[in-house]
Amino acid sequence: MMTRRLGSLWATMVLVTALTVAPAVARAQGASQAAVFLTLPSSARGLALGDGWGTVMDGGDALFFNPAQLARVRGADVSASLQRYVMGTTLGAASVATPLGRGVVAFGVRFVDYGSTDEVVVSSNATPEQGVPTGAQVSAQDVALSLGYGLEFGEATRWRVGAALTWAQQHVAAVSGSAVAADVGVALTTAAGWDFSAALQNAGPRLTLGAVTAPLPLTWRVGAALPAVRTTRATLRPIVEVRQVRGDDVTGVLAAEGTWRASAQAPLLAARVGYALRSATNDRSPLSLGGGLSFGRLTVDYAYEGFELLGGATHRVGLRFAAAPPVR
Repeated sequence: MMTRRLGSLWATMVLVTALTVAPAVARAQGASQAAVFLTLPSSARGLALGDGWGTVMDGGDALFFNPAQLARVRGADVSASLQRYVMGTTLGAASVATPLGRGVVAFGVRFVDYGSTDEVVVSSNATPEQGVPTGAQVSAQDVALSLGYGLEFGEATRWRVGAALTWAQQHVAAVSGSAVAADVGVALTTAAGWDFSAALQNAGPRLTLGAVTAPLPLTWRVGAALPAVRTTRATLRPIVEVRQVRGDDVTGVLAAEGTWRASAQAPLLAARVGYALRSATNDRSPLSLGGGLSFGRLTVDYAYEGFELLGGATHRVGLRFAAAPPVR
């Protein structure tokens, strides 16, 4: 019997999963989470805030965190971001949002590229080192396509609600599996400037990839943002969020975002910091940092996050075009 060796690709996918979902979760469920990439960073601004920005998001990428916040978009909004992740993997996301009817509709894509490796054919009684290279390359990718809608109502106190559907697929060489997940969210802005939000993400059936079937990473998150402290040139806003992935510990994030503008015509500078209270077995660094620079309708964002076990770091860069200022 002849088989194809895909060991390095599987190892990379397993490592990314292990860095994101606690091993205790995998043991409790009898299998690792499927489509773990749905919980990975999908925004430079969000990553800088420890992925705890559900209460302050105001662009099309709200589709990936809390679809209710899509209602803050007031014109065409296009965003994209890219991140070099662990083991040579690449994370990317892009979204497009526009007002439609009483609310805002958005479409988005997220992906993980695990790279490629040489295909080696081995017999059942031989070691991989005794295999014969075919000269072909095999690869692995995860991809998710999302469609969402959010709307707002109320005056002094503004309520927002939203929902999204996501088709997620995992692909390794000739093996693939997919599932459909649903997200729902709600958000509230008070007359005093407080923001609150809640979302349920990745609700759906189990995903089967080859001989392995595992549940999607069902996630809930609840957050609050204090009223911004404002001066003539600067703002500062503290943010807090509590969240949980299916079977994992309840964790949280403390974050803050500050902005500064020298004059009405000058670019807007932003500085961000997040401290995530992660489970003990999660290897992502608790501290993340970043910033942004806005030139009118165009914004460039950057985020940094370390990895303790690997002794390295990851960087994410994002670009956003907003035809009209969002409602904040």
